[in-house]
Amino acid sequence: MSGVIIGFTAGIYVALNSLGAGGGQPDSANMVETVNATLCSVAIVSSAFGGTILNKLGHAITMFIGVLSYMIYVGGLWFFDRHDGLAFPLVGGVLLGIGAGCVYVVVGHILLSYPEEKEKGLYATISLNGQAAGSVIGSIIPVILNRDAQTSAGVPTAVYAVFEAMMGVAAIMSLFLLPPDKLTRDDGSKVAVAMPRTAKQEFVANLRAFKDWKLLLLFPGCFAAEAFLVYVGSMNAFSNNLRTRSLLSFIAVVLQIPFGFLITWILDNKRMNRRTRTLVGLTFVAVPLYAAWIWQIVRVRNWNRNDPPTYDKLVDWSDSDFVSAFFLFMLTWVASNLWQYIMMYFLGAITNDPVRLAHYAGIYRGFLAAGEALLFGLDSIGIPYIKEAGGIFAFYGSGCLICFWLGWYHIEDTMYFKEDHVVVPNHIIHEIVDNSHELPVPVDEQGMVVLGIEPTAHNPEKGQDEKMAVTSVQGDNEAGLE
Repeated sequence: MSGVIIGFTAGIYVALNSLGAGGGQPDSANMVETVNATLCSVAIVSSAFGGTILNKLGHAITMFIGVLSYMIYVGGLWFFDRHDGLAFPLVGGVLLGIGAGCVYVVVGHILLSYPEEKEKGLYATISLNGQAAGSVIGSIIPVILNRDAQTSAGVPTAVYAVFEAMMGVAAIMSLFLLPPDKLTRDDGSKVAVAMPRTAKQEFVANLRAFKDWKLLLLFPGCFAAEAFLVYVGSMNAFSNNLRTRSLLSFIAVVLQIPFGFLITWILDNKRMNRRTRTLVGLTFVAVPLYAAWIWQIVRVRNWNRNDPPTYDKLVDWSDSDFVSAFFLFMLTWVASNLWQYIMMYFLGAITNDPVRLAHYAGIYRGFLAAGEALLFGLDSIGIPYIKEAGGIFAFYGSGCLICFWLGWYHIEDTMYFKEDHVVVPNHIIHEIVDNSHELPVPVDEQGMVVLGIEPTAHNPEKGQDEKMAVTSVQGDNEAGLE
């Protein structure tokens, strides 16, 4: 469900931006860059502390607030396309800055804390591919409507109406989201156990998350993870006509989906330990990522933003120049989006604690918003494209090197039994007890780890009560673990 919601909100947002400014109007570039820079600046703060909001309001209400903000944002672009008024889009941008943080925190928390360790790659893919699927729907509509248009034009009213309707469906769906303590895994164990906390406790925990050096080291990679959208959208509008932009945007998000499942196969592959599959997956993404951005730098090195091409000089899909532009756009889009899959996987490998992950999901989104805000600001003043591409490549390059180091030295095969208040799946406890008759640390009757207590060996010859005190899990309260 969260994948559908993110597709019908953030997916539509990506589709609008990848089409170029103003949903397809290059002359609206300054307006959209101003609105989006404002949006991302607000999102830095709202996302960074979104975990506190989520842990207090819950998943359904937090997501509902976020979806409504997307509806207002799209309405602002619609209004600008028809009436050229800036106030409505700016208000929509500010509200989306708050609401987008809410949506991403909820989705991030679900994909990071709900799955078992063996499924973290899959959950990241479901979420991000859901966003891509929303972008596919959002992109195919302009392709169909603009297939005969070779000059720039605004987005038809019907497109905006469809987008608003999709977001309305997402708003209704968001009200049916359940918190993790209301969900049960296939083996009978809870996803999480509810632990009431005050607003002050949540805020302090949120601040404490900023001290995690592993999270902070991910900043360069996170900073670039969505900043590339600004560059791609601006460059696409600068060099291509509307129908070409629409086609490129559509095919790119379609290609992202199968590659997303391929990276999942690597990251969740049971034939490799977690460190190995992390490094293999990172290499799988890093090589084309480096190639794409070096190619981008070479391509735009002589572009002059003060002398944009006239309409008749814009690239059309019937031109000979389209082939190279097509392959570069696909390589850049797919590799840059797969980088987000890697970032989410690293976040999920740091901890299994659902409370911490709520804060980490918000901070991660804040990092992304910071990158977007900076790029929107720089793009709005017209800095050369080679500097934009070079800056993005610098963050990707440093982020890759840091992740290789983290993956080699600091990614552990499991975090189970190493953190307080994490519910260990029943089958994991069964496997350990069956093989060694001893848990590394005690767990309570709900399967939640309780650190600070000496572990007790499982001894079948002793009383049933002693055995239950250490190894009892959901679904085994009558017979223990036989």
